[in-house]
Amino acid sequence: MRLRLALCGGLAVLILVAVWIARRPDEEPPDVVTAEVSGSPHPVGSAGVGAAPLPSAARSSGVGGLRYAFDGGLDGTIADAGGRLPLRVRQAQGGALTAVPHDGGLAVRFPPRCEHYGAESCARAILQSGPADFLNPGRLPFSYGASILVNPSETSKGANVVQKGFSVGDSQFKLQVDGTAGRPSCVIVGNAGPAIHVALASRTVADGRWHRVACSRGDSLLTVAVDGAVVGRTTIPPSLSIANSDPLCIGGKGTSANNDQFVGVIDDVFVTRGA
Repeated sequence: MRLRLALCGGLAVLILVAVWIARRPDEEPPDVVTAEVSGSPHPVGSAGVGAAPLPSAARSSGVGGLRYAFDGGLDGTIADAGGRLPLRVRQAQGGALTAVPHDGGLAVRFPPRCEHYGAESCARAILQSGPADFLNPGRLPFSYGASILVNPSETSKGANVVQKGFSVGDSQFKLQVDGTAGRPSCVIVGNAGPAIHVALASRTVADGRWHRVACSRGDSLLTVAVDGAVVGRTTIPPSLSIANSDPLCIGGKGTSANNDQFVGVIDDVFVTRGA
C-alpha cells in the first residue's frame, strides 16, 4: 500500500511539472491584432484612460508599481527605484547590453539588428527579474511603458520593450515595436481565454529620436500613447484579468533564437497601478 501511494504521489508531481512547463513556453505564435487605431493624436485622458505621467520614485515603490532608470549602470543586479525587483542581464550568442548617456543619466542599448531574424546565431541580450507576482494587475487599471530610441534601420519583425507573461496558455501584458514601420503597440491577454487585445499606434517611433511610450488599461479600454498623446486604442472585456508567476522582461521575452529582440535604446521603464 505504501509503495502504491508513493508511486501515485510521484506521478502527480510529474503531471504538475509537465503542466507548469506547458504554461510557460519561451516561444509564442504571432500576435493576432484586435486593435482599433486612432487616426489622429488625442490629448492624454481624452479617451477616459490616459497614459499616466512618469511615476515618481515614491509612487513606483508602492504596492504593484516600480520604475527602472538604469542610472547605476549594468554591473551586477539592476535595482528599481523602490528596491523591490532586481533585474539581471541574460545573454546568448555574444549579445551584450551597454549603458549609454541619456538625459543626465544612463540608458540601456541592446544588441544590434541581426541580418537573419530569429536565427540561432543572432546576438541576444535582455534584462529579466525573478518571479514578479506583485506586479499582477488582475482586473484593476494599470499603466506601463518606457522611453525608447529606435533608428529607422533598427526595426524588425519582433521587438519587445517590456513583457510579463505569455500569450499562449498564460496571461500577459506587453509593449512592443513590431514591424518595419516601427509603430508601437500595447498587448494584453487575460487568464480566461486566448483572445489577444492590441492597441496599435497610428504613428512610428523609429525616427532616431527619443519617445515616451505608455500603455494604459482601464475598465474596458486599452490605449497606447506616444509623448503624451493617445494614438491607438482597443476595447477590452471589463472582466479581463492578468495574473501569472512570470518574470518581468525588458528587451525581449527570453534568450532563445526567436526572442523578439529589441534593437535600440531603452530608459525609464515603469509599471504602476492606476491608469
